[in-house]
Amino acid sequence: MESISPLTEELDNAKFKFIDVDGISTRYYEAGAGDPLFLFSGGQFGLPFVYSLDTWSLNIPGLAKHFHVYAVDKLGQGYTDNPKVDSDYTFEAVVQHAYGLIQALGISKCYVVGHSRGGLLGARLALEHPELVKRLVIVDSASLAPESSIFPSGDWYSMLPLQSGPPTLESVKIEPYYQAYEKAQVTHDFASRLLKIASRPQYQESQDKMETLGPGQFSPSINRIRERTIVEIDKKGFSMPTLLIWGFNDRSAPLPLGHHLFEHIVRNTPDAEMHILNGGGHNSYRDQPELFNRTIKGFFAE
Repeated sequence: MESISPLTEELDNAKFKFIDVDGISTRYYEAGAGDPLFLFSGGQFGLPFVYSLDTWSLNIPGLAKHFHVYAVDKLGQGYTDNPKVDSDYTFEAVVQHAYGLIQALGISKCYVVGHSRGGLLGARLALEHPELVKRLVIVDSASLAPESSIFPSGDWYSMLPLQSGPPTLESVKIEPYYQAYEKAQVTHDFASRLLKIASRPQYQESQDKMETLGPGQFSPSINRIRERTIVEIDKKGFSMPTLLIWGFNDRSAPLPLGHHLFEHIVRNTPDAEMHILNGGGHNSYRDQPELFNRTIKGFFAE
């Protein structure tokens, strides 16, 4: 069993790289060898809390022992450029950027793991480019699950005690801390890297853009894609083996959403599994990194 030491939270600066994707400077982290494995985090541009490839820091060292890992800063997140034009503040642009990145890296077949809104992204890649995705893993993705009147989208986030004003080490820890089942995984090192991202002018720019473009443009785009994706899953399922992983203790995307999503996936997906991680919150892969890594390693090895 892989052990987690304080060193596994640290990522090797030499493995952070940038590549141009249709004029967008894109940050990714590359480690390991073997079959390509892409990790897409949750979140989106313009949120009052930070998601970036750094959220996979507890998983990358173990996964890189078995796979050629690419952890990605999605469009407008982390150190990847914001959209160049206002019309690209859409989820369609996020999907196109991710596909462009994989193409720019010259990869023709890969494993895809997507968390939360990254799970919806992974589903779109699998449906639009089935020749590209060898196996798909969707993690705690309320963004992909059908809308629920019991657990409305964004309801949990509205209760977060977010702070106004310039970002601080304490303010960037609020969302991951409230999401966490294992509070110790919200480390000083992790929070420090989130603070650096939140302090960038680009981060404030995306928040300013989303104040005007979010309600009328981005939100309708992600809702449209979510609804279309469920329709496509119901109609034809996924052509590749698909694994749904959900944290039993997920507060922002409660487990019944995962069960409902799996009911849709399993109807027409010949090879579908669901694994529930006990002691896992929304970022279940950080709460249970050893179990998460072991689960997807076994799934990819089948």
